Amino acid sequence: MRGRPPTETPMTYHLILNPAAGRGRARRCARRLVELARRRLKPLEVHTTERPGHARELVSRMAGDADTVIAAGGDGTIFEVVNGLGNSGAALGVIPIGSGNDFVRSVGLPGDVASAIDIIRRGNHRAVDVGLANGYRFVNGLGIGFDARAVVESRKIKWLRGLPLYLLSVLKAAWKYRNQKVRLHIDGDEEERPVFMISVGNGEYLGGGFRINPGARIDDGWLEVCIFQALRKSEIFRYLPLAVRGAHLRLPQVQQRRAQRLRVEADEPLPVHADGELLSPHGFHSVEVSLQPGALRVCVPGDVQSHHA
Repeated sequence: MRGRPPTETPMTYHLILNPAAGRGRARRCARRLVELARRRLKPLEVHTTERPGHARELVSRMAGDADTVIAAGGDGTIFEVVNGLGNSGAALGVIPIGSGNDFVRSVGLPGDVASAIDIIRRGNHRAVDVGLANGYRFVNGLGIGFDARAVVESRKIKWLRGLPLYLLSVLKAAWKYRNQKVRLHIDGDEEERPVFMISVGNGEYLGGGFRINPGARIDDGWLEVCIFQALRKSEIFRYLPLAVRGAHLRLPQVQQRRAQRLRVEADEPLPVHADGELLSPHGFHSVEVSLQPGALRVCVPGDVQSHHA
């Protein structure tokens, strides 16, 4: 069942609150957040997640009856909510209380709770593209290879968040990681090469603020594919900091191109993450990536316009 058509004032709000988001930040601000949301968003139903994957389960059951589903958490919470929404037609609202908040940067949302709630209440929507990877939906970006290995390391670090967390994760992953030979199929072109990592960007930012895919727009009908050729360990430590500001594209070992569809194959399993969430503990021998242009409505400030409008 599809959600009701968009109206100027959404009729039903469902808030998905992840108390584990932001390494403790969400739990500390949960009471104030819910009180403020109840005052400004009516009618509102609040659902608190209890475990990984729970947000997706909750949204899958309600999406057809909701006008707006609100993800209160970080990029991982948004990932689960988007996958729960499927093609229900419900709009996505975001209250950013997570560690990285890369999607918030890409879509131009404010970082404070009160402003985010006001934007949801006003009901201005932007149609954004949605990526697909082996059956999973993503709105911000996909990482294959080293990027995903850094996600594994980040889960072991409990005392940092945002960019410092990702930087330390990169350092820890660099000592263990090795390049992998892959077969790339990008919009009909094919090649085989050893790579360090492949980043597929719907938005510009990944890893809590790394500008991995400069120029990527979440509503232009394209994915930006950034390919790092095989790197030595000394090069990892020299070159990856450049990605914080998007300066890595000038390196001869880095290639960026636009695509709407790609497939990556390897003899050894490839670690893969989508929006910062590891898709499988065992990796994949083949990763199929495609794009659904304008497939998701997101609550945004009134001065933000969509290319799909």
